Amino acid sequence: MNAITLIMLVLKISLFLTALGYGLKTPAADAFYLFRNPGLLVRSVLAMNIIMPAIALVIVLNFDLPHLVKVALVAISVSPIAPLFPKKPLQAGGREGYVIGLMIIASILCLFLIPLTLKMLGGFYDKPVNTSIKGLVITALVSVIVPLILGVVLRYFASVLSGKIAHPVARIAQILLLVSALPILVKMFPAIIHLIGNGTVLAIAAFSVTGMLAGHFLGGPYQENRSVLALASASRHPAIAFSVASANMPDHKLVPAAILLYLLINAIVSIPYLKWLAKANQTLK
Repeated sequence: MNAITLIMLVLKISLFLTALGYGLKTPAADAFYLFRNPGLLVRSVLAMNIIMPAIALVIVLNFDLPHLVKVALVAISVSPIAPLFPKKPLQAGGREGYVIGLMIIASILCLFLIPLTLKMLGGFYDKPVNTSIKGLVITALVSVIVPLILGVVLRYFASVLSGKIAHPVARIAQILLLVSALPILVKMFPAIIHLIGNGTVLAIAAFSVTGMLAGHFLGGPYQENRSVLALASASRHPAIAFSVASANMPDHKLVPAAILLYLLINAIVSIPYLKWLAKANQTLK
């Protein structure tokens, strides 16, 4: 096992433990929150699975961007929420049941919606868009669906045990993520810098900001739901995005760099929104 393989294994373990940690803190009722709120479920699917791919398509067709960046944006737009997602909306006062329920629903739906959406986008783009169904299913199951549901089940049947291990599991996940993500970021940094230019940063920023606006206005009347959907619409699963992008550009070494550039830009453009949410929450108090 070489160093890169070991780092990727540690990263996958950290994502599994991160989702497990959130599941261990989630009551079973919260996991089914969206099923009790069908209107919010429909609006969530509209924002994440229809509007975001449409925004990506508009950017792809109207911006003179490198083909790699176009493929990355499409891949990001159809991907579900990442295991690390809950931290931001929960800190911003988001409803916990909605956060976890949305992660579970989005990850399950992606198994059916990604192939369908990519087929439709390929028709608009006059170019077939491929995806690795096997890789998609494995990544979604291992990094989100299985650990989240496992954590919720453990909490339901062994609440005392789950309460004791939730914090250590989350702490180990954070350490493993730091150990694995830093070498990847350092190695990819020159490639990320190489991608900057030709409107790439502007296009990614526009994609993220538009997604946050769409999610915010479709989140309904409650601020705790608006913030969750806003951040969810703009924040996607990098591993699944990488899987989709790589299926269309299997020999391109800059695919991971493009996904990482999106993560960095999205983190930056979300700062003003998070600050605004903090002020709004203080005003409500």
